[in-house]
Amino acid sequence: MIKKLSTGLLLMIACSANATDEYSKELYDIYCTACHAVAASGAPQAFTSEWDERLDKGMTTLVNHAINGIGNMPPMGTCAECSAEDLEDIIRYMAQEQ
Repeated sequence: MIKKLSTGLLLMIACSANATDEYSKELYDIYCTACHAVAASGAPQAFTSEWDERLDKGMTTLVNHAINGIGNMPPMGTCAECSAEDLEDIIRYMAQEQ
């Protein structure tokens, strides 16, 4: 009984760690898909392993890149309404392999 409870609890924790709120998904759809869903853009493609090495740089670095722009990405990725927390949530969403 304890083993099943522990497994279920771990599964619940793992699922909630990957959960993304609807607002982050909406921001991604509005501001990010033009580049992160188009391979020809050169941007790391959402929901692929292209994020693995980037994540190794740390979330602070990735959020700073999003805020300040990097490569062809303009500052804030054109999302004037996004906060640093929103950008982090969007990055986490795009970094999930689905």
